[in-house]
Amino acid sequence: MTQSQQAAGEVVTTRGAGDGLAMAGAAARLLMGAVFLIAGLTKVWDPVLFYWETVSYAELIGLHRATWPALGRAAVVLGPLEAALGLALVVNWRPRLLLPVGVALMVAFLALTGLAWHSGSDMDCGCFGALVERTPQQAFLEDVVMLGLLGLAWWRGRGRWPAAPSPGLIQGAALGVFLCLATTAFRFYPESGRLESSDLQPGVRLTGLALKGVDVSLQRGEYLVELFNPPCTRCRRAVPKLNHWVDTPGLPPVLGVTMAPQDSPGLAEFKQQLRPRYPIGTVTVSDWRRLTWRHGYPRLAYLRDGVVQQVWEYNTMPSTRQLQAAIAGG
Repeated sequence: MTQSQQAAGEVVTTRGAGDGLAMAGAAARLLMGAVFLIAGLTKVWDPVLFYWETVSYAELIGLHRATWPALGRAAVVLGPLEAALGLALVVNWRPRLLLPVGVALMVAFLALTGLAWHSGSDMDCGCFGALVERTPQQAFLEDVVMLGLLGLAWWRGRGRWPAAPSPGLIQGAALGVFLCLATTAFRFYPESGRLESSDLQPGVRLTGLALKGVDVSLQRGEYLVELFNPPCTRCRRAVPKLNHWVDTPGLPPVLGVTMAPQDSPGLAEFKQQLRPRYPIGTVTVSDWRRLTWRHGYPRLAYLRDGVVQQVWEYNTMPSTRQLQAAIAGG
């Protein structure tokens, strides 16, 4: 083989490797664009749920309680921003500018989920709203992978593949971003009064509420749901009454809900000493926060097909007769 043939072979090999990396980088850009788009759209569709996730992270990083509502309201714009970033990466608009933005955003997510994992928190990461629930540990590991994909896209995926977006495609993407902003405002601000109290209010449909330790779907059927904390004296005193309701004909099934993990010593001691005859499910810190915000506990709610019909606070707990009358009238 002559030197010219050898050099030509090396050029072809180098070009082939470079083309392969470019294709991999472009695929990583498209994949991460889709991830940002889906994550953004889930927040756009249910901004109230993301608001409560934000409040939990504000508590985690030690911000003063008075700042939580304002921070939560500001954070709901993250959904439209993520959707806009995802659209831009998918259509390959300004990748040299927006890929570093994606990397910075992922580093921030990585820091928050890492902090939640390190602190032992059981909160949901909130990345995909009610679509997928993941622990901080799971979210942290996924974020590491996604950061690697963004790094690959930034390194090799900034070329014009697919082709540069047409003006019509850019205009369509801009319209999509505008619709995301409008949807967020439409679905969030009419509920701003509800955020001043909690999600446990008559007329509110409880969405995105995952219960651990029980095979129960609150979206179907009727339930009496008691929110309680195992060390709470008032909560402990309420157990005999709830046990009585379990055996009372005509009343819906009773369900206890707490943020205490199923394997926690406090919950085990609560069950051993008080012998509750109703199932007890665990919700994340974020869900507990949105169900008890600015209220004490225990709280009792009557739910029908996921919609809150009536709520009783710890100082207005009904008698059996009052409860029967409320349910019969509801």
